[in-house]
Amino acid sequence: MSSLRRVHFALLGGLAVLAAAPLACGGSDKPAASASFGVGGDAGAPPAAQPCAPGQPCPPPPPGYAPPASSMTTTDPNALAALLAAAAAAGSALLQPMGTGDAVEVGIRTAAAKYASGMSPEGDMAKANLAEGGHVGFVFQMDPTKCYTIVGYGVGTTDLDLNLLAPPFYNLLSAQDGMAGPTAVIGATPKPMCPIAPIAVPYKIDIYAKKGGGPVGAQVYSRPKK
Repeated sequence: MSSLRRVHFALLGGLAVLAAAPLACGGSDKPAASASFGVGGDAGAPPAAQPCAPGQPCPPPPPGYAPPASSMTTTDPNALAALLAAAAAAGSALLQPMGTGDAVEVGIRTAAAKYASGMSPEGDMAKANLAEGGHVGFVFQMDPTKCYTIVGYGVGTTDLDLNLLAPPFYNLLSAQDGMAGPTAVIGATPKPMCPIAPIAVPYKIDIYAKKGGGPVGAQVYSRPKK
């Protein structure tokens, strides 16, 4: 292998480790909606779980790996592999500025008042129409100087899920909402996701119409890291 190719793979590996590292959090009034990240920012990263290959059983977690309770709702290896495969095959969401005032945006704004209190929308809103069982995704770059909450809402969707996938191949589940109903949240305040990586990292946000279907959307909210 050439030295240039070795450097390329080393950079990809480093990005994967940084992306899989925990994000610092602040606190939450709804544990089922909190992200799968360490608390406090200086707690240090636990050993990272290895990616699951689509259609293959997930490898066992390394010694010392212990994600926080209620951080992941998909724990069965086969279900996790199926979810990752579906997310990988999904199309891209339509990104458009907030301000349309449609039912999806109203639902997200209403949920954000509770789950992203004191935060501001960042970037465009992701939208799509999904049938039951459908997935759609978009990529969002998380800056190490900010903390984030992701809020989703579906009209006609009785159970909407959000999944946060880590780069570079987006086959590692970093966080997942645990809420039932048309609202989905990752990193609910006062426990937003605060990256500890020293560089901005592009995560993929997967929107999943687990039950029911119709118009869906997701918006990222942020605030400066304290």
